[in-house]
This record gives sequence, structure tokens and C-alpha cells, in this order.
Amino acid sequence: MSTQAELDAVAQLQASADYRVLQRLHAPERYAQGEPQTSRIGLVIDTETTGLDTTKDKIIELGFVAFEYDAGTGTIYRVLHTYDGFEDPKEPLSDAVKQLTGIDDAMVKNQSLDDEEINMWLDKASLIIAHNAGFDRAMLERRLPITTEKAWACTFADIDWQVEGMGSRKLDYIACQLGYFFDGHRAVNDAQATLHLLSFTLPVSNTLAMAALLEAARKTRVRIFAIGAPFDKKDALKERHYRWLPDFVGANGKKGVWSISIDQADSDAEQQWLKEHIYKGQASFQCKILTAKERYSVREFLPD
Repeated sequence: MSTQAELDAVAQLQASADYRVLQRLHAPERYAQGEPQTSRIGLVIDTETTGLDTTKDKIIELGFVAFEYDAGTGTIYRVLHTYDGFEDPKEPLSDAVKQLTGIDDAMVKNQSLDDEEINMWLDKASLIIAHNAGFDRAMLERRLPITTEKAWACTFADIDWQVEGMGSRKLDYIACQLGYFFDGHRAVNDAQATLHLLSFTLPVSNTLAMAALLEAARKTRVRIFAIGAPFDKKDALKERHYRWLPDFVGANGKKGVWSISIDQADSDAEQQWLKEHIYKGQASFQCKILTAKERYSVREFLPD
């Protein structure tokens, strides 16, 4: 609880154009008052891991916040449950992981995630949210198979932070721009900070962040794989925001492909561009329909 002297000092600083005041995040138990007209449960989740390789590294900490929201407006109401747990990776943690997270070997020794508790809330959730869902979903699908069939959204990628005037998509940067700070790189802290940003109205579009996230999650997208694209067309593809997927394996056994994910409404025009500017003849690209149940899963990047 802030003292009156602190509150007076904050008010004085905020009245000046030369200062900005950041407030430590004290995660609330409720955001909006009242009851949602169309109640849904969302779950913001975060993991700390032994490394960045989603195919072999292990989860050492998992945190989530389950919350109630209105599916029509995106308004966030009650925080329903908070979980934070360690898991022993059965291998020494690297110095880099210890320094980044503050987690050491003694903290995770003989610890296990509570699968029953976690799965219960995952099952209740209509939407799972992460800041960089491509990483967290890949890690969780290996550890908790229920996450494979759930709908996901990403606060890193599904909100256009550049349009909203943000110079970075990093969670701590966005938080500071919105006026709060937190102790990052711990799972439950990051989950709480992510939920908190969803309660804000975005500064340029004047849209509730959670509403913007839901709108993006409901869109159907198409991932296009430009299989067999000529090597000399790589610069044109890069300029159009295709990225190289080195682990993709086509039907012919050849590895690597240029790929892009776009709104379904733009798919026909993109396919026509490929035919005219990349293949100039018989095209061999493939398209994959993506809903929130496929996006950010490793399945998104696999051929049908």
C-alpha cells in the first residue's frame, strides 16, 4: 500500500512532461466489475526451460493464470486460479539459464509439475495465450498433450505493436510503455504481466488489447509453402516476408522451403503472385488452412 507521501510524489512527477512513473505490478484478483454476458475462461501460460531448442530442451518452471472474460467484448473479469511449479530436468542447469531466470539446481531438484491441476484448467480454457506462443506451445505439446488440441493466441504476434507505436514486442518493453514493471523471466510473473497488458486499451487503435487478440485468433489463416522455388527468387520471397524453414521435408525428401502465413482473404492474390513472379509456369506450392487450433503448433510447419 502506497503512503500518502508516495502518492503525492507520483502525482507531482506525472504532472511534469519531464518524468514518467512506472508502477510495480501487483497482480489483481479482478479487473472489471460485474459479470460477463458471454463468459469464457482464458489461460495465460509461460514456461522457463533448459534452453531454446523446442525439440529436446525441457521445462523447468511452468506458470499460468486462468481468468474469466467476455467473448463478445474482450473485457477481463475475475482471476480464477494461479499456478506456479518447478520440474526437475534431471540434468544440471546451464549458467546462462541460472543467470537469466534466477532458478538454480536446488530449486528444481526432485520437483514435478502437478499434471492433474494443470490439465484440469487447460481443459476448462477456451483459449490459451502466451507471449511468443510458437515457443511455449511447442514445449508444452511435448510435455502436456492436451495443449495440442486447444485454441491458442499470441500476444507477441497477434497484436500489431508497431502500429500501436511500440518500438519492441518484448514483454518487459511493452509493460514499461503501458506504465508498469515486473520481475521477468519467471513463469508466473510473465503470465501475470501478459494478462495485465490485455486489460489495457491500445494507444493508437483505441481497442481493448484482449478484444484485438480475440479478433486475430478467430481469423482463419493460410500457410503457403513455396516448394521448389528457384534459388534466384530468394530475395523476392524475403522482401515479401517469406521465411526459410530449414527443417521442412517435402514429398521428394528435400529439406527446406520458403513459407509465409497470411489471412485467408489474401490467399488467392498471394498464390497468383507466386505463379507470376516466382514460378513463371507450373507452380508447386502447397497451402495449409490454419485456425487457432493449428497456429503456433509444430504441426503448422509440417506438410499435409
